Amino acid sequence: MLIVSGGIDLSAGAVVAASGTMSVIVYNATGSLVLAIATALAVGMASGSANGFFITQFSLPPFMVTLGMQIFMRGMALWACNSTPVPVEGERYKILGQGESLGVPNMLYLVFLLLLLFIFIMNRTGFGRYLYAIGGNKDAAQTSGINVNSVIFRAYAFAGLLSGLGGFVIMSRLNSGTPTVGSTGVAYEFDAIIGIILGGASMNGGTGSVLYSVLGCVFIGILNNALNLLNVQTYYQQIVKGLLIIIAITFDAISKGNTIKFKSKKDR
Repeated sequence: MLIVSGGIDLSAGAVVAASGTMSVIVYNATGSLVLAIATALAVGMASGSANGFFITQFSLPPFMVTLGMQIFMRGMALWACNSTPVPVEGERYKILGQGESLGVPNMLYLVFLLLLLFIFIMNRTGFGRYLYAIGGNKDAAQTSGINVNSVIFRAYAFAGLLSGLGGFVIMSRLNSGTPTVGSTGVAYEFDAIIGIILGGASMNGGTGSVLYSVLGCVFIGILNNALNLLNVQTYYQQIVKGLLIIIAITFDAISKGNTIKFKSKKDR
């Protein structure tokens, strides 16, 4: 949603860590799975809403706002558990990350549910069409009567909510509140960005597909697993992913004719 609208969110990995860690703390204190999930979603949505507020109300660059939120939420995650992983006290918390239904991991059901939901949102609702319009030409979208600030704010709030859900799922899988999750190697937000770009979305906004973005992220997941199984050092993995980002963005620029033409001495 954010990249299609011409935005970006660099805080996603830190929000995953903070929301997931805080949900574990709440679960250990109350024993309530509902409160734990609600905590993760609330923390995620609050961070996304804050991003959207500062970006829309003060016309600040999304890159800088979400970078600041990344640092803030990373600190919040470390503060919440005093920089120490918090083991989950109970079995119910693992239901989404490790549980199965009819022999199929519950996480897979969640992926398909979200996939269908966001294909519908992006292709069959006014909100989704507005995001494409804003990414294509923000001024034209504003002139046509679209409340650009409202749409962008909701997109960032939605993104934060999903990061919170991701935090709960990952901590459920790890069975521990880990404040440094996503901070080692390349953070989760960059894995997501690489996957979306490989799925055909443009960093300039206006184009992108939910299905192809998911397939791009699946590719990144397979690549991560392959590099880990081959015992490739973390710094080599970062090099590979960095090159993928540069190559994908370069191809995107070439496909749109945004290449730099150097002037000859005669032209100068």
